[in-house]
Amino acid sequence: MKITKSKLEEIIREELLKEQGMDIQSVFYELGDKIGNLDWLTRRHAGFTSDTKLRAFVHKLFKMHTALKKHLDKTYEDWD
Repeated sequence: MKITKSKLEEIIREELLKEQGMDIQSVFYELGDKIGNLDWLTRRHAGFTSDTKLRAFVHKLFKMHTALKKHLDKTYEDWD
C-alpha cells in the first residue's frame, strides 16, 4: 500500500491531535504516584519484601523527589 503525501500529512495531524499536553506539575505528581506504587510493591509483594537493596532504592527515589520539589518551589514560584 502506497501512502500519498497528503494522506501522510493527515495521519500525522490526527496523531498530533491525540497527544495530550504535558506540564511539569502533572509529570511531577505522576512521578510521585509511581514511586509510591513501587514503595507499596516492595512492602506488600511477597517476592520483594525481603529485598533490602530495592527498598533502599525506593527510599532514595523518595528523597530525590522531595529534593526536586524543593528545587521547583525555589526556582519556579507558580509551577504548582
